[in-house]
Amino acid sequence: MRGWRRFLVATVGALSLVGAGSVSVSAHEGGSLIEFDSMTPVTGAAVAAVNDRLLKGGGLPWAISSGKGEVSRHGHVSVEVTGLVLAAGSNIGTNPIGTFAVTVSCLTPHGIVNVRTASFPATVPGGDSTINTRVSLPHPCKKPEVFVGTVNATTGAFAWFAMSNADEEGDD
Repeated sequence: MRGWRRFLVATVGALSLVGAGSVSVSAHEGGSLIEFDSMTPVTGAAVAAVNDRLLKGGGLPWAISSGKGEVSRHGHVSVEVTGLVLAAGSNIGTNPIGTFAVTVSCLTPHGIVNVRTASFPATVPGGDSTINTRVSLPHPCKKPEVFVGTVNATTGAFAWFAMSNADEEGDD
């Protein structure tokens, strides 16, 4: 009887530890995948070039007043840009594009996976936009980066104008 009681207490204790561990993992996985308070515009050698995430930079240099955002582990994308405008060319200091989209770029065991949002209105000529939507992210999504740009209506190709400056909140 005494042996049975010890076994029962040990089993209940072990199950309690497993349950507590599951709660902390779930809470961690419900948070941010990436959060950022600044963005870097496409300039220099990145203009019109394909980067290490297989995304092409815009055809001219861009500037940005501010950019911030977050992507949750469950795919909620929230990005706000202010003053995302051309830094060269005949339209310098303005945004000639009526919509911006976001691409979330992830490293996975199978390579790079880029997931794009729908397009959202952008002010012309101010370059302000708020993007708030959900996407289906790959699992795992390691070293995420967020790119704001536009989708070519004819080809469907994405060109980025600004990218996130951030450390990811944790590994997936």
